[in-house]
Amino acid sequence: MSRLLILSAGTIVALASVAFAAPQMQPLKISKECSQYSGETPSFCTITESNLAAIPVGTKILYYGPVTGSPLFSSSAAVIAVGNGDSAVGYCVVYDTASPPLGTCAFHAGSGTLAGFQAIVKVTVDDKQIWHWDGGYLLGAETQAAK
Repeated sequence: MSRLLILSAGTIVALASVAFAAPQMQPLKISKECSQYSGETPSFCTITESNLAAIPVGTKILYYGPVTGSPLFSSSAAVIAVGNGDSAVGYCVVYDTASPPLGTCAFHAGSGTLAGFQAIVKVTVDDKQIWHWDGGYLLGAETQAAK
């Protein structure tokens, strides 16, 4: 009887760990150019490379502030605006005085093809002034398992 109880308890623990395990993030790599970024609200950058089909090349990333024109840092609500109701919302903080500039963006919601989008990325810039997002994402049904 005790052997059955231990086996049952072990099975329950194993199932619980599967049920509550964090979903597996997928790698996210995006490059963008910001030649049209003005510091006004909204300002935007344009994606030049993406490993996620739901965020294609040419997609605009709109920055709404509150801090978009400071020479020290930017702190901004951000929208990945693919078009036709396909978008994701998040927040970015970039320390422009770091050498090179460095930051983080976290996205927490999306709609359309980006429904359920969640991501966290490290923000860097190269010597050609191309900005890079490197991190991970969840999309759609994968995020439902996390709730």
